[in-house]
Amino acid sequence: MKVTLINHSSLLFKFKKSTILTDFWNTSPAFGSWLPSALPFYHPTYLASLSFEDNFYLTISHAHDDHIDDYFLEKYFNKKMKIIINEFPSPSLKRRLNKMGFDNIISVPKNEKINFEDFETISIFDENVSNDDAGISFRDDEYCIHHGNDNWFKLLESNLIKLKNFSKNRKFLYCSQTNSAAGHPITYPQYGEDVQQVLKDKVKKMVITGLQNVKNLDADYFLPYAGFSKSYVKNKNYHLSAFDPTFKNLKEMIGNEGINNIDKMIDIFPGGTFDLSKGTVEYPFNFKPNRLIDITSNYLINENYIKKCDTYNKEFNNEELNLDRVETYLNSFCTFVYDYLTRFPNFYPTIKNKKVCFEIISNLKSEKRTLNIENQKVLNNDDCNKKFTIPVNLFNALYEKKIVFENLYTGYEAEVMRFPLDEHNRDIIMYLDMFGYKYKNSKNL
Repeated sequence: MKVTLINHSSLLFKFKKSTILTDFWNTSPAFGSWLPSALPFYHPTYLASLSFEDNFYLTISHAHDDHIDDYFLEKYFNKKMKIIINEFPSPSLKRRLNKMGFDNIISVPKNEKINFEDFETISIFDENVSNDDAGISFRDDEYCIHHGNDNWFKLLESNLIKLKNFSKNRKFLYCSQTNSAAGHPITYPQYGEDVQQVLKDKVKKMVITGLQNVKNLDADYFLPYAGFSKSYVKNKNYHLSAFDPTFKNLKEMIGNEGINNIDKMIDIFPGGTFDLSKGTVEYPFNFKPNRLIDITSNYLINENYIKKCDTYNKEFNNEELNLDRVETYLNSFCTFVYDYLTRFPNFYPTIKNKKVCFEIISNLKSEKRTLNIENQKVLNNDDCNKKFTIPVNLFNALYEKKIVFENLYTGYEAEVMRFPLDEHNRDIIMYLDMFGYKYKNSKNL
């Protein structure tokens, strides 16, 4: 079997008859600011043409914009193509695909195996991490591929056993994320000059965890991916601060960490094809990854692709600072938290003890409002666990349902501070992100 890294977290591979394309992303901005640092190696029209073949399957691991390019999929891909997705508690991904005109959708439940003509698939789900993101694995009689995408965390013991059994007696390729996928730490001014070291430490942890999972699974190979992107925010240089997860950079970053299975990590860059039977990577021609990343960034800037990003959008021009809007949004968020915990009481219950501050800034002034989730009150202060400093025009775009909250955080569009600095407050981010999508898609909120 041969597996081609198309770009970011998009893989293209073929079983005896069936062809699988995962998490297609072209040039639609993700989270309002992300663009690929390496464009799809095959022109997207070639990939779209594949979708009209009988044995083609598009796999979408989850609904983040860097894993599903709505614009190109809707406009050029076959509306009747078969799409494999994980089955999540929320049907939002399926509804999103239906809205684009796709209805031949096969959902993989977290505790079932789905059989196809020449392959099988299972979902690798960890509800302690996310209810909206999961890995998905494929196998035939000889090979197994785990498409972990953004799920780089240490595997649960139950998932280790599940994956070991699924991959038994097969060549096993394990793929997971090896780059930061959020504004942290670049949008956190508290880090000052230490920000690049904090970023590298974060990525290092992801790579080491991936290699530990590979070791615990006794997998044959580790493919690092889901990190070839940059964020373009007006009047910021975030795209210049990004870490480029080339094999050379990853290996230099790990250094002498005592990792005894570093040889399992594949030296691959978008455009490379990995042969599982031989353990080799081939390219149709030679090029230097860092040079290609630089040229790609210049291309996206000079050809005005970045003008599609939120902070360049001239329609987001509402500069009115309306505190009623801020308080309404925070109160609605609080209601969502308690409603969600009623359904999923074990999903980050620590959120109930947290305080979240929105500081809205305009050219004339700034205003702060803090939600005390435990007391269910909005206060006029910034005594909080996490503070988001948001330009007023972007907050209004959020309130008016033109963007989602994740654009502010994952999309680098807000500055963030946390108190204390060493407390991550992942619970706050998870709930704000989930609420942001529900709010945007609701008619009543």
